[in-house]
Amino acid sequence: MSKKSKQANREKRLQKKRAMKAANKARFAEMKRVGQNSKSRRSLMQSKKHRLVRIIDHKDGICGNLACIKCYPAFNKVA
Repeated sequence: MSKKSKQANREKRLQKKRAMKAANKARFAEMKRVGQNSKSRRSLMQSKKHRLVRIIDHKDGICGNLACIKCYPAFNKVA
């Protein structure tokens, strides 16, 4: 193969790769906009924020945790 044909093939491969990357970038941007890509790190971290259990206020009474100072002060005597 000549140097010219090798260079032409290389350029074709690079153009194909660039087009594929641009298509994927647009695809994932659209998925992000619509909210479909639930496996992405951004989506997982966002959903993790909403899943946090908050028992700080003890609205429902005793939380059941023996290490909780508010619910079980006798077991957790602070020096």
